[in-house]
Amino acid sequence: MTTLSPELRKAFEETQYHVLHQAPFLLQVGQAQAALSALYQQHQTDCSCFITAFNPMGELLDKEENIERHAQLGRALGAAGLAALPAVAQHPANGWPAEPGYLVIGLGRDDAQRWAAQWEQLAVVWTSTDTVPQLLETRVPGWMR
Repeated sequence: MTTLSPELRKAFEETQYHVLHQAPFLLQVGQAQAALSALYQQHQTDCSCFITAFNPMGELLDKEENIERHAQLGRALGAAGLAALPAVAQHPANGWPAEPGYLVIGLGRDDAQRWAAQWEQLAVVWTSTDTVPQLLETRVPGWMR
Protein backbone atom coordinates (compact mmCIF):
# COMPACT_ATOMS: atom_id res chain seq x y z
CA MET A 1 0.00 0.00 0.00
CA THR A 2 1.31 3.44 -0.88
CA THR A 3 0.87 6.55 1.24
CA LEU A 4 1.85 9.15 -1.38
CA SER A 5 -0.53 10.34 -4.04
CA PRO A 6 0.69 9.77 -7.61
CA GLU A 7 1.18 13.54 -8.00
CA LEU A 8 3.27 13.83 -4.85
CA ARG A 9 5.34 10.76 -5.75
CA LYS A 10 6.01 12.30 -9.18
CA ALA A 11 7.14 15.57 -7.56
CA PHE A 12 9.60 13.71 -5.31
CA GLU A 13 10.92 11.76 -8.29
CA GLU A 14 11.41 14.91 -10.39
CA THR A 15 13.18 16.78 -7.59
CA GLN A 16 16.92 17.28 -7.94
CA TYR A 17 19.02 16.59 -4.86
CA HIS A 18 22.17 18.74 -4.99
CA VAL A 19 25.01 17.37 -2.86
CA LEU A 20 27.33 20.20 -1.86
CA HIS A 21 30.58 18.24 -1.67
CA GLN A 22 34.12 19.24 -2.72
CA ALA A 23 33.03 18.31 -6.22
CA PRO A 24 29.26 18.94 -6.08
CA PHE A 25 26.98 16.41 -7.75
CA LEU A 26 23.30 15.83 -8.36
CA LEU A 27 21.09 12.94 -7.30
CA GLN A 28 17.86 12.16 -9.09
CA VAL A 29 15.58 9.21 -8.44
CA GLY A 30 16.22 6.40 -10.91
CA GLN A 31 19.47 7.82 -12.33
CA ALA A 32 22.82 6.29 -11.36
CA GLN A 33 25.35 8.68 -9.83
CA ALA A 34 28.96 7.53 -10.14
CA ALA A 35 30.20 10.07 -7.56
CA LEU A 36 28.55 7.95 -4.87
CA SER A 37 30.93 5.06 -5.56
CA ALA A 38 33.92 7.18 -4.53
CA LEU A 39 32.12 8.34 -1.37
CA TYR A 40 31.19 4.77 -0.49
CA GLN A 41 34.78 3.67 -0.94
CA GLN A 42 36.12 6.59 1.10
CA HIS A 43 33.69 5.89 3.97
CA GLN A 44 33.81 2.09 3.61
CA THR A 45 30.07 1.75 3.18
CA ASP A 46 27.55 0.83 0.49
CA CYS A 47 24.60 3.17 1.01
CA SER A 48 23.45 6.73 1.69
CA CYS A 49 20.30 8.76 1.93
CA PHE A 50 19.14 12.33 1.47
CA ILE A 51 17.06 13.59 4.39
CA THR A 52 15.68 16.96 5.34
CA ALA A 53 13.83 18.25 8.38
CA PHE A 54 12.07 21.03 6.42
CA ASN A 55 8.29 21.13 6.05
CA PRO A 56 7.22 18.14 8.15
CA MET A 57 4.40 16.05 6.71
CA GLY A 58 4.64 18.10 3.51
CA GLU A 59 3.24 21.20 5.21
CA LEU A 60 5.07 24.48 4.61
CA LEU A 61 6.55 25.96 7.77
CA ASP A 62 7.90 29.47 8.08
CA LYS A 63 11.56 30.05 7.31
CA GLU A 64 12.71 30.35 10.94
CA GLU A 65 11.03 27.10 11.98
CA ASN A 66 12.57 25.25 9.04
CA ILE A 67 16.03 26.66 9.76
CA GLU A 68 15.79 25.56 13.39
CA ARG A 69 14.61 22.07 12.40
CA HIS A 70 17.52 21.81 9.95
CA ALA A 71 20.00 22.76 12.68
CA GLN A 72 18.43 20.22 15.06
CA LEU A 73 18.72 17.49 12.43
CA GLY A 74 22.38 18.36 11.85
CA ARG A 75 23.08 18.13 15.58
CA ALA A 76 21.21 14.82 15.85
CA LEU A 77 23.17 13.31 12.95
CA GLY A 78 26.42 14.46 14.53
CA ALA A 79 25.44 13.09 17.95
CA ALA A 80 24.68 9.74 16.28
CA GLY A 81 28.17 9.74 14.73
CA LEU A 82 26.83 9.77 11.18
CA ALA A 83 28.79 11.32 8.31
CA ALA A 84 26.58 13.88 6.60
CA LEU A 85 27.24 16.18 3.65
CA PRO A 86 25.20 19.34 3.11
CA ALA A 87 22.64 19.01 0.35
CA VAL A 88 19.60 20.81 -1.06
CA ALA A 89 16.45 19.39 -2.65
CA GLN A 90 14.89 21.54 -5.37
CA HIS A 91 12.17 20.72 -7.85
CA PRO A 92 13.12 22.26 -11.22
CA ALA A 93 9.70 23.74 -12.02
CA ASN A 94 6.89 23.39 -9.47
CA GLY A 95 7.68 26.41 -7.30
CA TRP A 96 8.10 24.45 -4.05
CA PRO A 97 10.86 26.14 -2.02
CA ALA A 98 14.31 24.54 -1.88
CA GLU A 99 14.81 22.31 1.16
CA PRO A 100 18.28 22.08 2.70
CA GLY A 101 19.13 18.67 4.06
CA TYR A 102 21.95 16.18 4.30
CA LEU A 103 23.32 13.26 2.35
CA VAL A 104 23.92 10.80 5.16
CA ILE A 105 26.65 8.31 4.32
CA GLY A 106 26.21 4.72 5.51
CA LEU A 107 22.58 4.99 6.64
CA GLY A 108 20.88 1.68 5.86
CA ARG A 109 17.41 1.43 4.35
CA ASP A 110 15.51 0.70 7.58
CA ASP A 111 17.43 3.34 9.53
CA ALA A 112 16.79 5.88 6.77
CA GLN A 113 13.06 5.29 7.05
CA ARG A 114 13.21 5.51 10.86
CA TRP A 115 15.07 8.84 10.71
CA ALA A 116 12.58 10.14 8.17
CA ALA A 117 9.64 9.14 10.37
CA GLN A 118 11.30 10.72 13.41
CA TRP A 119 11.64 14.01 11.48
CA GLU A 120 8.10 13.66 10.07
CA GLN A 121 9.17 13.36 6.45
CA LEU A 122 6.96 11.71 3.87
CA ALA A 123 9.89 10.06 2.08
CA VAL A 124 13.66 9.90 1.77
CA VAL A 125 15.90 9.29 -1.21
CA TRP A 126 18.03 6.23 -0.49
CA THR A 127 20.82 4.72 -2.55
CA SER A 128 22.62 1.39 -2.28
CA THR A 129 25.65 -0.09 -4.04
CA ASP A 130 24.07 0.34 -7.47
CA THR A 131 24.23 4.16 -6.95
CA VAL A 132 20.68 4.53 -8.30
CA PRO A 133 18.64 6.71 -5.92
CA GLN A 134 15.22 5.37 -5.01
CA LEU A 135 12.33 6.97 -3.19
CA LEU A 136 11.43 5.31 0.10
CA GLU A 137 8.09 6.30 1.52
CA THR A 138 7.89 6.80 5.25
CA ARG A 139 5.13 5.29 7.30
CA VAL A 140 4.40 7.99 9.84
CA PRO A 141 1.91 6.71 12.45
CA GLY A 142 -1.50 8.31 12.26
CA TRP A 143 -0.98 9.92 8.85
CA MET A 144 -2.15 8.94 5.38
CA ARG A 145 -2.19 10.94 2.15
